[in-house]
Amino acid sequence: MNVAGLRAMGTRFFRYVRDPRVPLWRRLAGLFAVIYFVSPVDALPDFLPLLGWLDDVGVLSAAAFFMVREVQRYAPEGELSGWPQPVAEGQTGTPPLRER
Repeated sequence: MNVAGLRAMGTRFFRYVRDPRVPLWRRLAGLFAVIYFVSPVDALPDFLPLLGWLDDVGVLSAAAFFMVREVQRYAPEGELSGWPQPVAEGQTGTPPLRER
């Protein structure tokens, strides 16, 4: 992903987080993962040399993949989705030349 794509993804992420139509638990999934990572209470304690860190990394990566997928699927109103829109009854798909 280039810089422009990363910037567009960031902009889309902030629109996603601020959109009231998105359920709260979906918006907070990343925050829950960070809280789990910082929390001393884990499924596998962190004092186990490798296993304790792997569960934290697994939860963070799963939340990151979830958030990226959600933000990519997110299409706010007003943003073009690439799909054709239905035409109002009595109109053709293309306006007459004099109205273009």
